[in-house]
Amino acid sequence: MESVPLDIKLDKRNVGMKRKIIKIGKIISLLLALLIIAGLIFPTWTPRIDSENSITTLEQVEINGAGHEVMIRGTDRRNPIIIFVHGGPGCSEIPYVGKYQEALEDNFTVVHYDQRSSGKSYHFF
Repeated sequence: MESVPLDIKLDKRNVGMKRKIIKIGKIISLLLALLIIAGLIFPTWTPRIDSENSITTLEQVEINGAGHEVMIRGTDRRNPIIIFVHGGPGCSEIPYVGKYQEALEDNFTVVHYDQRSSGKSYHFF
C-alpha cells in the first residue's frame, strides 16, 4: 500500500474549501444584486394619513430639467410648511422619516426634498 504525502491531502481539502467559499460568494453576490435591482424597479411609497385635509405624496418634480424627489406629509395641508433638506451627499432621509416625523405631521406639513443626485433624485440610467 502506497502512502500519499500529507501535504497533498491538505491541498485537496483546501481546493474543495476554496470552491465552496467561491460558490457561497457568488450566491451572496447574486442575491445582493437581485435585492438592489428590486429596490430600483419597485417604487418607494409612503403610507396614507387618514384625515379630511391630510396630504401624503411622494413624487418627482422637474427643476431646471432635472428630476427631484419630494415627499409631502401632514395631517392638515393648511398647517405651516417645514422644508427638510438632508445634510450629506448621496443619502436621503426619506426612508427614515417614519421614526421621528409623526409628531411634526400633526402641526406642520413636512416637505422632504432629495437634493439633486441624492437618494431618489439620483438617476444613473
